[in-house]
Amino acid sequence: MRLFVVTLLIAGCAGDPAPAELWLGGDVHVGARLEGRLAPLAEIVGGAAGVVNLEGPVGAGAEASTERRLVNAPGALAELRAAGVRAVGIANNHAGDLGPAGRVGTERAARAAGLAPVGPTGAVLEVGGVRVVVTAHDLGGGVPPHLAADLAAARARGDALVATFHVTGPPSYLPRPELRAAVDVALAAGARVVSAHGTHAVAAVERRGDAVIAWGLGNLIFACDCSREDEGLILRVSIPRRGRVAAEVVPVDAGLGAAPARPSAQAPLVLELLESLGSSALDRRGRRAAF
Repeated sequence: MRLFVVTLLIAGCAGDPAPAELWLGGDVHVGARLEGRLAPLAEIVGGAAGVVNLEGPVGAGAEASTERRLVNAPGALAELRAAGVRAVGIANNHAGDLGPAGRVGTERAARAAGLAPVGPTGAVLEVGGVRVVVTAHDLGGGVPPHLAADLAAARARGDALVATFHVTGPPSYLPRPELRAAVDVALAAGARVVSAHGTHAVAAVERRGDAVIAWGLGNLIFACDCSREDEGLILRVSIPRRGRVAAEVVPVDAGLGAAPARPSAQAPLVLELLESLGSSALDRRGRRAAF
């Protein structure tokens, strides 16, 4: 009988699909070119599917981006894909900087580069043995009235929901009220992972039950001089089809201007900051921490 039970357990484990290995980064404004500026993060992100927020549309004029008008060059998107990015959020306060045609062109350019453009309706990523649905919502006008319906529809399309939110406002370590409200809606809709970006500042990480929240991922790559916040976070998650999400947070030095993004030179201090901001208990593992 004991052998029979053990055999059943082994068979059940063998039938479980591989979890989805993802990494989530913050604000990315590539500008005219990427030129390997994510290469120093290969050890952190290697082997996982990346999800970032693409600040600004894709089109002409990337060499002259300003705070009022951010533009990314089409050729730089292929470099994002080569660096492990699989999906780019296109719901943010700069998405309309080239008008309606720019939005359509950005979606077309992303798909041509092998990237899934992500907005409120979401995109499905097949990662490991899990169908992950990633959504992106802009909270610049407050919590969208259709948010709950969007997330419920997205959740029904796959095995796991990853909800991302863009927040407009001055840099702040503390979540804005509209973000707190949106996160509650996302968790109620069954989101397993929730992340935020937009203020360019890092914020606490939190676990609620089986789900994880990154309240602010900061900058990852920002070619425009209009943002000088040089702290960022990479959220690494392993999402099984059912059950608890495994999560690690890794501090990074954002690639500002023409500089590359790198593992943070001050990682212990950043982790102390996250703890002081009310993060869930962090299990430090060198320059990263599980939670």
